[in-house]
Amino acid sequence: MSSDPLPHLPAPVAPPGAAEVDPQSQPAAPPAEPPEVMHQTRAVDFLGRRTPIVYQNDNSPCPLLAICNVLLLKNVISLNPDASEVSQQKLLSLVAERLIDSNSAVQDKDEEYVRNREQNIADAIDLLPCLTTSIDVTVMFRKIDDFEFTQERAMFDLLDIPLYHGWIVDPQLHHLNFDLQRPITVLIFLLSFGGCFSLHD
Repeated sequence: MSSDPLPHLPAPVAPPGAAEVDPQSQPAAPPAEPPEVMHQTRAVDFLGRRTPIVYQNDNSPCPLLAICNVLLLKNVISLNPDASEVSQQKLLSLVAERLIDSNSAVQDKDEEYVRNREQNIADAIDLLPCLTTSIDVTVMFRKIDDFEFTQERAMFDLLDIPLYHGWIVDPQLHHLNFDLQRPITVLIFLLSFGGCFSLHD
């Protein structure tokens, strides 16, 4: 057997007309999708029945959880009471379905009412992703349920969820005069069973 080294072989030549491929020009692999957000659930007894409620993953604003918990306690949406968690996407789907189902009865309504209702529902569905963080509303001080009408406010109306505001004045600010006629925009920090508010400067 010969011990001579193998002769150097020339690089393969592309056939005529073939385009040269730059290895660095190859498309990059698509970025990995972020992990699905999951929320813990727990079944509680409420008005003689067993119903799940949804918990926050951390101490951050999440109107979606507040809305879902209200709808769960009202028994107008449902989750598996034996499940220990639920995906955020599932909760968004439940709210979207409720928006459509609860506003589908438009018999004996005029065309303008139906058109406005359909537009409000479409706007509310477009707004759903914002429910995973926070939403803005403008408070009016004429009564506890007085808010400027906005798309965010309309969503609560469409879901038949009353929205109220309450205030506790810091004792150190007792000397300040508050203009009760001036609206204030607030960032709603809706927690699992209610809301606390943070003033915009």
